[in-house]
Amino acid sequence: MVTLDKEKVIKNVSVDLNTNDDDLLEILLNRVINHFKSEYGVEEIDDKLAFIFEDCVIKRFNRRGAEGAKSESVDGHSMSYYDNENEFKPYDDMLQRLYGTSGQAKDGEVLFI
Repeated sequence: MVTLDKEKVIKNVSVDLNTNDDDLLEILLNRVINHFKSEYGVEEIDDKLAFIFEDCVIKRFNRRGAEGAKSESVDGHSMSYYDNENEFKPYDDMLQRLYGTSGQAKDGEVLFI
């Protein structure tokens, strides 16, 4: 396994967003990494998952200034935001196959016998 290359993720996101604020991107990436490690109980992250971290950092960057909002509307332009607790949900099936467990809550049932 090749460990996640944080510098490459920051460079790719910087190009995608056309920004030079690498300090901010590093802060956002570290938050996403810490969230991921907590959700999936891993210490090391494979570099082949870099696209997930790029996507999540871009989403967090674009949400700056509206962190507590679910949606906003300005001059007829409407935006809906995801909750950070669900930021890995689009990738959860793939991550379950890779790690064997899910960090995302699933609907289910509890039986008491």
